[in-house]
Amino acid sequence: MTMNAVSTVLSEGFRRLEELLDQQCAHYRRIDEIVDAQRESLRGADVESLVALSAEERDLLEKIRVIDHRRVELVSAIASEIGLVTQSSPALSDLIEHSGPRRGRLVTIADELRQLIAKTRAASRVVRTAAEGLARHMQGIVQSVEQGLSRSGIYERTGRIVSGPPRHSAIDIRS
Repeated sequence: MTMNAVSTVLSEGFRRLEELLDQQCAHYRRIDEIVDAQRESLRGADVESLVALSAEERDLLEKIRVIDHRRVELVSAIASEIGLVTQSSPALSDLIEHSGPRRGRLVTIADELRQLIAKTRAASRVVRTAAEGLARHMQGIVQSVEQGLSRSGIYERTGRIVSGPPRHSAIDIRS
């Protein structure tokens, strides 16, 4: 392959890499919006909205997984084209110096992606903690209602109140 052909292949590879990183950033921005909406759904105890948002989040995370797989393959292909040999899979930072005029843009996108991932992880952790707290609170309410209905005062070894036979009921927590 001539030097010009190699340059064209690398240029196309770096262009595709830039597109993949842009797609990942867009998906992470949407996930950040979803996490904010999930927080509001938890605040309002809107279970239907929470379920829909969680499904959308799962779909986006699957898309991110596929894009990330493509990114890893592309980075490996570019590294191979350059002749870069590493012990493990090459990282984007290993290729940056060979990216030519796209270097600045790739560095910017990679930094933005890192920040979005960190922000999303932190926000997701907060929502997960809130959801777990709400679930524990709801379990306590259900247990209190069961105790009131069963009129049982017997405790298990674990310290939980033994309930009588199950009675099917529902509680509207929004009113």
